[in-house]
Amino acid sequence: MTQPITIRRFRQEDKALIKNLISEIMAHEFKEAQNVYPTGDIEELEKAYGNIGDVFFVAEDGDRLIGTVAIKKEDERVALLRRLFVSTQYRKKQIGLKLLERALKFCQEVGYQELVFKTTSQMQGAIQLCQKKGFIQRAKIQLGDTELLKYVLSLRDGVKVSES
Repeated sequence: MTQPITIRRFRQEDKALIKNLISEIMAHEFKEAQNVYPTGDIEELEKAYGNIGDVFFVAEDGDRLIGTVAIKKEDERVALLRRLFVSTQYRKKQIGLKLLERALKFCQEVGYQELVFKTTSQMQGAIQLCQKKGFIQRAKIQLGDTELLKYVLSLRDGVKVSES
């Protein structure tokens, strides 16, 4: 019997694995968008996601790190959805959905009213997942060859989060 996928807050010993997972996905799938995504937050996870209202979650299969998602406080009512990544071998298995739902639950616990997701048009998997959860596109900006998109989800209406 296989172990269930677990989602938990990152730990110090996860840092190298997180950096490797995100760097590998960016290098192989989103090479042209890498210049849009600075990696300072990944270099210093505790500093970037260690404040009240911030969190960085990882998904793991046994002892293997397979996905990430983060919430960054923008202000008292708005949070940013960041670093939603799933290892290529684990896609189409609801891991991204579980990560997103855990992030949404955290936002509800903190009391955020709105969640903002900024991405590029190339990240179709993350965009489709967010749209399924009710995110609405609010902006589109052309930056050279890259199209930047902004999606927003209102949390005031009691977003339905699965209890799994």
